[in-house]
Amino acid sequence: MGRKTYGQFCGLAHALDVVGERWTLLIVRELSSGPKRYTDLVDSLPGIGTSLLATRVRQLEADGVVQRRLALDQPGSAVVYELSDSGRELALAMLPLANWGTRHQMGDADITAEAFRAEWLVTYLAADLRGTVPTDLAATYEFHIADSVACLHLRGGRVTVTPGACETDADVTLRADAPTVMAMLGDKISISEAIADKRLEVSGDRAASSALQRLLERRMEAGASLAAAE
Repeated sequence: MGRKTYGQFCGLAHALDVVGERWTLLIVRELSSGPKRYTDLVDSLPGIGTSLLATRVRQLEADGVVQRRLALDQPGSAVVYELSDSGRELALAMLPLANWGTRHQMGDADITAEAFRAEWLVTYLAADLRGTVPTDLAATYEFHIADSVACLHLRGGRVTVTPGACETDADVTLRADAPTVMAMLGDKISISEAIADKRLEVSGDRAASSALQRLLERRMEAGASLAAAE
């Protein structure tokens, strides 16, 4: 049986033909921080059945959003899944939707009742920073958010995120609860205000921490200017 479509000559309708199924965009979110094995996807998407995950991944492959390859650095040359060029473009297109959800749909969200991974928030932050990082900045930032950890890497103008603690000692360690980071991503509080209110703890290399603070506050200023223009 073929997949149902909206049958409308419209870019949005055709996009929803691909990503409108439950869990599909969350799979793209997981792969936006880098390649993952199938078991990694299972672990990071609590609640999805393995057969449904397999179906969604196969469909994303067929649609040219996801591709598989052998990861020679993995035990037994494991198969990993990663975003294609089209998939990476989709991941960027998801950011405004994620930001909208942060600003308008999470007022009653309860982190004690919902799954959470620091990687999700740091990935959104990283995507916002792309194109703004100086090429001479090389630093790693370890984010401890609630009981979860993720590492942000800034190097040569590139931004990457890895789940878990940094493989080597981080230049800067940041500790906060999830609501504080959500408020920062939603431009409701600046990093300076979060530090002053003792909602965000920053330790490590001062130059690297100052560089990140400048980038985040520049991002917040840009968002405020855009909102004013609208």
